[in-house]
Amino acid sequence: MSIRTKLFFLLLVFSLIPLLVVASISRQGILSLGQTQSETLRSGMINILQGEMRQSAKDSAKLVQQQAVSLEFALKAIVSDAEDVLNDPVNGLPKVYFADDFKTAGKQPPDLAPSDQYFSIDDSGERKSSSISLEEPVFFYPKDKQYMKKDQNIARLNLLKPEFKSFFSEAGTGLHRIHVTLTSGLHMEYPGHGNYPRDYDPRKRKWFTNAISTSRIVWERFIDVSTGQQVYTLSMPIRGRGGKILGVAAIDIQLVQLLRKDELSSQWSSAIQAFVVGPVVSNGKNELRIWAESGHEEKSISWRAQLPSDLKFLQSSNAEKLAITTQDIIAKKSGVVRMPHNGIDSVWAYAPFRDQGSYVLIVPEKVITEIPDAAAERTLDLSQNLYIAVGTAAFIILLTVALVAYLGSKAIIAPLILMTDAAKRIAGGDLSTHVEVGTNDERQTLAEAFNSMIPKLQDHLRITKSMELAQEVHNNLLPEISPKVAGLDISGISISCDETGGDYFDYYKVPSDGGTGILLGDVTGHGVSAALLMATGRAHLKHASGHKLPLAARIAEVNRLLCNDIGNTGRFMTLFCMEISSDNSTATYVRAGHDPATVYTPATGETRELVGDAMLALGIFDASDYAESITPLAEGEIVFIGTDGIWEARNSDNEMFGRKKLDALILENAALPASEIQNKIINAVQEFQGEMEQEDDITLVIIKVNKLNCES
Repeated sequence: MSIRTKLFFLLLVFSLIPLLVVASISRQGILSLGQTQSETLRSGMINILQGEMRQSAKDSAKLVQQQAVSLEFALKAIVSDAEDVLNDPVNGLPKVYFADDFKTAGKQPPDLAPSDQYFSIDDSGERKSSSISLEEPVFFYPKDKQYMKKDQNIARLNLLKPEFKSFFSEAGTGLHRIHVTLTSGLHMEYPGHGNYPRDYDPRKRKWFTNAISTSRIVWERFIDVSTGQQVYTLSMPIRGRGGKILGVAAIDIQLVQLLRKDELSSQWSSAIQAFVVGPVVSNGKNELRIWAESGHEEKSISWRAQLPSDLKFLQSSNAEKLAITTQDIIAKKSGVVRMPHNGIDSVWAYAPFRDQGSYVLIVPEKVITEIPDAAAERTLDLSQNLYIAVGTAAFIILLTVALVAYLGSKAIIAPLILMTDAAKRIAGGDLSTHVEVGTNDERQTLAEAFNSMIPKLQDHLRITKSMELAQEVHNNLLPEISPKVAGLDISGISISCDETGGDYFDYYKVPSDGGTGILLGDVTGHGVSAALLMATGRAHLKHASGHKLPLAARIAEVNRLLCNDIGNTGRFMTLFCMEISSDNSTATYVRAGHDPATVYTPATGETRELVGDAMLALGIFDASDYAESITPLAEGEIVFIGTDGIWEARNSDNEMFGRKKLDALILENAALPASEIQNKIINAVQEFQGEMEQEDDITLVIIKVNKLNCES
């Protein structure tokens, strides 16, 4: 055997063995890394999207709840106006339109025309538009009561026409009808129409009889007598000056219009379904009865049925998960669960809504997993491509090394050594590494693949640093130290569940009397978007705190400015604002959709909630009015203001921390300074949560009244 042949085999053996080992390790490492990153990315993105969906359900439930409160406020205003006009004298009868006039040519209101919003459904399911008048209400009287055409109450009720038209134009598509029925049977309804059955008597409807028997606002579902559509009716009795019931005022709404179907479809998918459900006992077990749903099947229903005879329930083939979800809804909990709906794997998100009801969103699971699956598949494809590229390059290099060994040159393996060193530097955290290979073959392709990974890693680090900066800015917006006020011991803190949060608290000096002002707000959701809205609200509140207007007027101005900033985003901000007098003896407060503050009297162990008047959160209606309330303060009392992230914190058993535990903790540590009471609360919540992640922002302010500054 020649020396050249021996040298060839010697170089071949010493070159191929290390190369084979390196190639094998690199290929397996790349494939393993790709699979791990793919699974981690998919799982993380699905968790984020499920959390966002749960937050969408909670936000939607809160918004629908606020809209329901607004309708109740409107009904109270209508009742108040009706009581005023029905107790005033009138002269003569105005020109009005009765139900028969709407059906008689030549007697109809000039603007009577078909409306797409008002329709009836025939037995085949086809819609037929009904004609209405937006200028004139309709007057109706029961059969055989023609003498009511000259009833002076017609003139009194007609005075309500401007208020009905104004409220109807501002309320939106969810409002269906506004009507007033007197105990005599005289009935006025807006918008005007003539679709009354001759044997119809509104006094026999349950919305009338229940309102009179309960003497309060009544909610119930009915079949509209004129269209056969399903509506929810709010009704409330009208009283005379002596307390005698004169009749009932009512508002009909189409709850399905309040389900935010279009907005949720643009956020998630047109396949999303929204429901309002309530638990009922059926066939000996708890089931979720559907009160309202988006995209429900329409059919003809007789108004005499009062309600549809067939009850609809939310169903799933996974009975075990459905039972757990039903129990959560009974317990007024929110959550998200993956289980089938109508035979399709879906994601359910639910949040409590009004008494025992809940708002439920259901979207096919493929909608949630589509983006994570695509990202995971892309990551896996990249790793597999790298795996193939490394294998291909290794095979070519093996052949090349054999040729080079035969020729006696090892220079050909230099690029591989260079790329191996680059991979080690990247693994060690050196992201400035750049591989320059100009071989115009697979080795250069592999080097370019390595180089293309570096900017993506740098972008990830840059985003991380940006979020750290956003967190620093958010923290700088909160007060660094508590104010030093004679006779008061004040301490506050805010802990975000994300890098940034939507909770806010602040202090200021009251311009009118030099007292102490405390602000605490909670923006819907959390994260960057909530933090931006919080910063906007903070700027308006800071500006308003320097005015000498009454507290309620300042809050109303902040609400108007915030409504202009928010627009139609669906976001809003709850607020509790308290101003303590300079002598510490009284506190004036406004509660805008926020949970009440609590005053503790350690000497007696008693507590009282500062409920005040129920007001809408900021950013919903720019014309909202706000009222302030006053409460006395005594030496030794403790005032607590906080957000629901405290008492709604959950442990691994899905139990809530609760208000009772919070009350007991404050009374037990009442002798401690405010800052130590604050620390006790935070430590107790964190200990209660254990390994569970914080789901919502936590913010609280403790005020101890150590001394009254009254002059002797």
